[in-house]
Amino acid sequence: MTTSFGTGPHAVRLALTGDLDYDTCGELLQRVRTALEEGAGAGELHLDCAALGTVDSMGLSTLLQIHRSACREGIAFHLDDIGPALRRLLELTGTYEHLTTPRQSGAPGASGPSGTGEGAAATGAGRAAADRPGGLRPAGA
Repeated sequence: MTTSFGTGPHAVRLALTGDLDYDTCGELLQRVRTALEEGAGAGELHLDCAALGTVDSMGLSTLLQIHRSACREGIAFHLDDIGPALRRLLELTGTYEHLTTPRQSGAPGASGPSGTGEGAAATGAGRAAADRPGGLRPAGA
């Protein structure tokens, strides 16, 4: 996989080319980190997926990790030009809306759409469990 890098006044853009899989995901993570360091202060990260080939489970995990890190840093995450194969993978795994729904950057608990905090810890039961000593626990634990 290769990436091309560009920045705008408030955005970092990476064009992904080739496959995103076990062999290439570490390289993408490093390139994203480098791009964000070089574009310090950017409020948006755009990954252009138009020329992206196959994405395996490690590739999907990497996209989720980048999304999580960007949100934690208050950077809006965007997947641009999602092709049919990637869209199908995201839909089959239930991650399409999670990775493509715009969120308010930097909002604490912004795991739900538009930073509403609708993640598991923000729901009534999730919030109550999160407030208990030991936090959230797997069912049956």
